[in-house]
Amino acid sequence: MSQTFDALKEKISNADMSQAKEIIGQVKEAYADGKIDENEKNELMETAKSKLGGGGLGGLF
Repeated sequence: MSQTFDALKEKISNADMSQAKEIIGQVKEAYADGKIDENEKNELMETAKSKLGGGGLGGLF
């Protein structure tokens, strides 16, 4: 796993609802830039959904 993945996972674990949109954007950007692979992106998104309650975030995912 990459440093980018580890850094984003750490951010998600410490995030609150106000930080969610920014972190999701960072995950998508890191994937687009090739810094994380699809499996890492999916894992980060699932972690964010479970950590932040998924349902209340609407179109962020």
